[in-house]
Amino acid sequence: NNTARTFDGVVANLPAGLTGVAVDCPALNTVEAVAEALLAEAPEKFIACGHSFGGYVALAMLDLAPERLAGIALINSNDWADSETLAATREQKAAQALGGAYEELANAASARAYHPDNAGRADLLEERAAGLLGYGAERYAAHSRACAARPDRGGLLAATDLPKIVIVADQDVVVPTAKQLAMAERTGAASATIATAGHMLPAEQPAAVAEALANWAL
Repeated sequence: NNTARTFDGVVANLPAGLTGVAVDCPALNTVEAVAEALLAEAPEKFIACGHSFGGYVALAMLDLAPERLAGIALINSNDWADSETLAATREQKAAQALGGAYEELANAASARAYHPDNAGRADLLEERAAGLLGYGAERYAAHSRACAARPDRGGLLAATDLPKIVIVADQDVVVPTAKQLAMAERTGAASATIATAGHMLPAEQPAAVAEALANWAL
């Protein structure tokens, strides 16, 4: 349910020496197809930084074109596949979204996305409303199906020699914080935990995310 705007604050807070470009993921039904579309427009060499669904796309980039990457950063994301139950639920929600229930589904997801201290912030409410409008039912359905179909890429992340970092929020209930930290340890990735944030970490604490990226990348 996010657009490139989610990363505006992160990009604006990056220090000299780092240039960020936020992109919208197209409405395609596999993370591999999304990765291929973005790779076609990306610089020859870059760090792939993905939040949530974007992390799945970043891992697909690592799988498809490791020679293009200078590193990979996963924010509120994971490297494992969906369970059969979760995959079936995603397929069901994709159909419901295309049938007119997109706004209801998106709002339900948003209710779990923020740290309790941030849930009522006016800037976040504005960003969320714009995101839902800009994202839309078609992308919601396509990306739900892409999530359901994605493979486990834990072995791939562990095997790569590229610089890698897992950036987590202290209170992510969508992708549990403890599981993300365990993933970092399991795959040999660096990690950073940011306080007073939930699953929408890049919007909730953009300066802290930018600092974590800079401390790792520079």
